[in-house]
Parts: sequence; C-alpha cells; structure tokens
Amino acid sequence: MISRDFEDLLARRGEHMSLEICSDQQDLIDIYGIDNYFAVAVANALTWTGHAIRHDAFYASAVDYLCTGSLVSLSRAEAFSGRFGVERLNDALRSWKLSLDKMSSVIQAIHSCGAEELYAIQQNCLTTISQLLDQRQISGIGPWLFCAPFKIVAAHRRDLWSSESLDEVWMPLGLEVVRAVRNLIRSGYTYFRGLYLGMLDEEEGGLKEGLGTVLLVQNGSKKIAQIAKTRALHINSGLYLHGRGELFEQ
Repeated sequence: MISRDFEDLLARRGEHMSLEICSDQQDLIDIYGIDNYFAVAVANALTWTGHAIRHDAFYASAVDYLCTGSLVSLSRAEAFSGRFGVERLNDALRSWKLSLDKMSSVIQAIHSCGAEELYAIQQNCLTTISQLLDQRQISGIGPWLFCAPFKIVAAHRRDLWSSESLDEVWMPLGLEVVRAVRNLIRSGYTYFRGLYLGMLDEEEGGLKEGLGTVLLVQNGSKKIAQIAKTRALHINSGLYLHGRGELFEQ
C-alpha cells in the first residue's frame, strides 16, 4: 500500500504542476482572448501530446484555424508539426475543428461553468466525438488528445479546485502517467485494482477502448486524492512527474 508520505508527495508536487499549467493557460488566454477559451486549450494540448512544437506562431495559427476554419492558418500550423508528422497534426486539427463546430453551443460556458457542468460538457463532447468517429468523419482523437484539453481547463479553473465534483472530470494518461501506474502496480500498490499491465500499453488505442483504462486509473487517482485531501487533477499531475522520474526533488 502507498505510504501516506508518498500520497502527500504526489498531491504536493502535483498541485505545483497544476499551478504551472494554470499560469501557462492564462498567459495564452491573455493573448488569444476568453472567447477562444477551449480552442486555446485544444491547441495547447496538441503540444502536450507531441503533435505540435510549442511556438507562438503555432498557437496563433492553430487557434485561428480552430475558430475560423482558415485553411491558410491550417497550413501555417502544419509547419510546426511534432514527432508524429504533418499528416497526424492535420488530422488532429481538422478533427477538433469539426468537433468544435458540432459542440459550439455546449462549450460556450466552459470558462465559467461549475465543476459538475464541466464534467457534463466533457461527456457531451465524448458523445459527439464518438459519433463522428463512428461515422468516419474524423480521425486522430484518442483518449490522450480527448482528455488533455479538459485537464488544462480543470487546472486553469482554480475556482473549481475546492469542489469534489472536479474529480469526476476524466484526466489524460499519456506515456508518463502510464509508466507511473505500471510501476506502482508492479510495486504492489492496490489503488488501481482492476487494471493489469497488459491494459497499460504505452501506445494508446482507439478512443472508446482507451477510455476504459482512463476510467480505471481515474478511480484509483480519486482514492489517493481522498486520502491526501486533494483533487484527482493534482494526483494526475503527480503521476506524470513520477513517470518522468521527477517526483522526488533532488
């Protein structure tokens, strides 16, 4: 079982990382405006996942494309493709653009909604994106890229951190969180019951299948958060740091 010191460390270091995400998102909102709130979160998430290189010109082009559909901006954004190449970045941007168009009325209040409503917005977005994937109108949005913008919103919305309902918002996995959870399971920690190592591939699968694993990790993170008197958001950040080997301060 995880020691209380370890739980507290996950919470403390994780909250510090969440504060950094909050500050970063606010800097971008100051540039691109509150009206583009979720588009900014999506663009930022694309740099997290490695689809794009973090650069001012990428943010400007990606946010403009997601908000206006300008193909010139899409072409400019593609110049900053990351480790997956231009085609994958193009797929991700086009898929998010079509999804955002379908969800425009749902996400309008995301910068001012309550924690329960944020979870409801995420579930509505999941329904929309799943339908578009089933209809083969979009591709390239897996569990990581779906959940990451919502983590950015949850971190930025510090006014929601005191709400237990924020723990319901699904957090992303990604390479580092997967590594951390695998290491904890191997060490005999019991918070992630129901997970076995074969479910924790470092390369994520499809959205629907992958979200089953996301939910199991979320439930374990919520248990740790309850004991450490923090939010699952911060435990997710702490797991990310643990997977990078950066949890323990030098």
